[in-house]
Amino acid sequence: MQRRGNIIKIQKDMAKVKESSNLQNSNVHRRNIGRQFAKTATVQPITQNNIPKHIPLHNSAPTPRENFNFSFVDNLWEGETVYIIGGGPSLIDFNFKGLLGSKVIAINKGIYAYPAAQVLYWTDSRFYTWYKNDIDQLNCLKYTIKTGAQYTDDIQILRKGAPHGLEEPKDTLAHGNNSGYAAINLAYHLGAKRIILLGYDMTNEGSLTHFHDGYPTKGTGDRVYHDKFLPGFKSLAASLKKKGVAVLNASPYSRLQDFTKISLEAALSFR
Repeated sequence: MQRRGNIIKIQKDMAKVKESSNLQNSNVHRRNIGRQFAKTATVQPITQNNIPKHIPLHNSAPTPRENFNFSFVDNLWEGETVYIIGGGPSLIDFNFKGLLGSKVIAINKGIYAYPAAQVLYWTDSRFYTWYKNDIDQLNCLKYTIKTGAQYTDDIQILRKGAPHGLEEPKDTLAHGNNSGYAAINLAYHLGAKRIILLGYDMTNEGSLTHFHDGYPTKGTGDRVYHDKFLPGFKSLAASLKKKGVAVLNASPYSRLQDFTKISLEAALSFR
């Protein structure tokens, strides 16, 4: 009887263990029903190898011009009368509309008074720096003898030649230490047979230095005209006379005495 009682007890204990096991499995199953586990992303740590060595930057500044090969002046105005607009105060009341239809070279800010000029010339590269935005929009020939880092490709650079006289090579200008002098040599290269000078006053009598509002620098001193600018015109006038080119100075009170003087009214009669 004792043995039979032990067997019955073991069977009861085993039944309890099985019931307990089923209960645990049932609980686990209920906890897992409908439960979703999100996938975790593996985040790589930031290391020096993940950072690009070169970060591209966009430069908004215009690309500087690197090609400064010299240009040649084409013979566009063979046998023509050419007007050159200087900056002297004698042009304050001048009617620039009277030049319409003529061949015109504007020096520096003369282009503002007569935007229809076919040619713009400057010697001082600061002129381009000061008025770059306006000059870049002009649809005309642009010549100079000074290089400039911000020049556009349509600007034609000529060689700076002798200070006085007349340069014959078509890529060179005699400069005379002033833009007015070099512009006369340019008109010769373009084929001019007659050159009319406008605003070539060659003097500074005080506060009134130009027919326009001047430049961001102090005006040229009167001694500079006398000592540096005027002396060179004598040899230029002689050279042009030998070439059969007539030069007329249409400034009534110009100190430039090397060319025949005419009135502004007479200057327009050659159109």
